[in-house]
Amino acid sequence: MPRLTLPPEVERFLSQARPAVVATLRSDGAPVTAATEYDWRDGRILLIMDAAGMRVRHLRRDPRCAFTVLGDDWYTHVSLSGSAVEIRDDVDFAAADRIAMRYQGGPYSRRDVPTISVVVELDRWHGWGDPVAG
Repeated sequence: MPRLTLPPEVERFLSQARPAVVATLRSDGAPVTAATEYDWRDGRILLIMDAAGMRVRHLRRDPRCAFTVLGDDWYTHVSLSGSAVEIRDDVDFAAADRIAMRYQGGPYSRRDVPTISVVVELDRWHGWGDPVAG
């Protein structure tokens, strides 16, 4: 399937370090959400997760997920859905460092907790408000 193409203003919006929420599916099919940091590169979302966490187990079982990236107010956001296409150990913390640099301006600090990197390819999106202004 071809990669989802987004308008340039939405790409710019997603390229900023913004608060986001990710939704995964529990084994009973119920959605579960969590606040998350992410990185946006080449039309994909990169996440890091605690290797022992439930979200990793959810995505290994069912790779479908959804995101909402918030703007400067509740009335501006971009929501996206897709599937995890890569789930791997982040042994050198490269993905964790990349996201920590984006949000905190320094390397990932919890080197004692193994992390997993997850790459999500998107298949749908919609926006609310004006992502250019947000």
